[in-house]
Amino acid sequence: MDLELRVAALEKRVKELELLLDHVLNRPNASESERTEISAPAIEHAQPAPRPQLQQETVPAVPAKEPAPPRDWEHLIARVWLPRIFIIVFLLGVLWGFTAAVSAGFITEPVRCLLGVVAAGLMYWQGEAQIRRKRTALGQVLLGGASGVLILSLFAAHMLFELIPSWFAFVLYIVSIAASVFIAIRHRSQALMIITLLAGYLVPFMVDSAHPNMWIFAGYEGLFSMAMMVLSLRYAFRGAYFTAFGVLHLPLLISTLLSHSESDKPAVLTVIILQHLLLFGISLLRSEDSRIGQRITLFLSFGLVAAWTYGFYGTAVNDRHVYEWMLALWSLLYIGTSSWLYLQKRAFSVHVSIATFSIFLWLIFVLHADQAGSALLVEGGIALCLGVRFQSRLQQISGALTYFIGMLFVLTHPIHDIGSHETFAWFVLVATIGGLYAFYRSSAQKGLAPSRISLLLLWMAFILLLIFVSQVTNALTKALNSDYQHLVLSGVWAIYAVLLIVAGLFVRKAKANLIGILFLFVTLLKIIFIDLPDVSTAIRAILFIGLGAIGVGISRLFYKRK
Repeated sequence: MDLELRVAALEKRVKELELLLDHVLNRPNASESERTEISAPAIEHAQPAPRPQLQQETVPAVPAKEPAPPRDWEHLIARVWLPRIFIIVFLLGVLWGFTAAVSAGFITEPVRCLLGVVAAGLMYWQGEAQIRRKRTALGQVLLGGASGVLILSLFAAHMLFELIPSWFAFVLYIVSIAASVFIAIRHRSQALMIITLLAGYLVPFMVDSAHPNMWIFAGYEGLFSMAMMVLSLRYAFRGAYFTAFGVLHLPLLISTLLSHSESDKPAVLTVIILQHLLLFGISLLRSEDSRIGQRITLFLSFGLVAAWTYGFYGTAVNDRHVYEWMLALWSLLYIGTSSWLYLQKRAFSVHVSIATFSIFLWLIFVLHADQAGSALLVEGGIALCLGVRFQSRLQQISGALTYFIGMLFVLTHPIHDIGSHETFAWFVLVATIGGLYAFYRSSAQKGLAPSRISLLLLWMAFILLLIFVSQVTNALTKALNSDYQHLVLSGVWAIYAVLLIVAGLFVRKAKANLIGILFLFVTLLKIIFIDLPDVSTAIRAILFIGLGAIGVGISRLFYKRK
């Protein structure tokens, strides 16, 4: 027994030495002495020694990229699109056959409606059967067709043949829509849900009423929309969610255009506000945005609320205060909500953006054009800083649009008098551009914003400051004659360029030096192409002597600096 153990140990040792020999002989940098020392005799007379630890480098295997599976056109065409297309062909054939039978007098009005209900039942039965047999696409098409045929049969019985009264037709419509919603949820079919949505919005139009009530009409549309939005959100039906949200405004718009009654406005606006409040509540209850995108719909919903309110009350002389107070209340609500969500450390970017948009609309509506510019510049600048600080792309876009519109207000209202709203607005423009440059520069150093934006803001600040100084100079020298106006303005431009160059040298910023030199050349071009044709020879001499001396002096200053 002891001999067998010794033989097994010896065999194990021989295998280890063979591995060691193979490792040394196959090593690229092994010397010749190492290769000759380890040979077969050495293995035979080798004494037991500690087992060396061999480290084998493992190279991670790179998985081969699997080719994309080929598209199964047979499945896509034959099982998906073929039933969808030919169910329409089938329904058209049935409709024409039905029309021919009616024209021949074979089918009376009650029988027609009854046949429609029976056809809907058969389509529903076949749809369920096809889904049980794993033919999902065909089954869903049959189920959707069953809902459509049932509603059309009820419509014919009520509107065309007057077989059932209005209240009973409305109840049957509701039951049909509820059954269709149940089927869509049962089979998790978004297509069926969307078909049901479109049919549900048409229900009030399919009820014959001699005295329609806008509160009932708008109330039904609003409750139906909100219920379907909640169900779509619950079962993650993105398409159905946006359909339930957006299509509501279409029947309300049609009814408003057909009504022309001032008393109908509160009903429509109430429903739209309730829908927005539902979205507002969902945004507070759900801490994280789902793939449905309810925060996008919240922002869009506020825009629609503002548009409807302005359409109803913003243009009316006696009701303008309604639109103004509505915007003020929405602004306060979303400012407070944003602050609360920030303290709760929850997402609040869309609420800040809505607050920015609401304040923007309020400022434009309340202030005059020469006053709104400066207010929008301040609001847009603050909104931009908040967007960068909290890394909110939507807030940055809102702030940028607000600031850009405020800038357009200011640029379209030049300065004519020193003590005017225009002067103050231009001062605010230059100050906010400078403040944004400083903020973006510090943010770029922290990695929160790209550095090219701060460079763009720097150029804008220099150019706008030059325009501002030029307008102030023209306002101060408008009592002088044309020669002196040109002389003073060119002198101001030259001084501005010199100050930029000196400031660049002082803070050791080459970009400021280049900008100052560029403005000095711009001043020279202004004198040549604008001043020379309109000024006297003496003024020309003064301009060229002064600008030439400044250019030579600046050049000498750079040489001395070098």
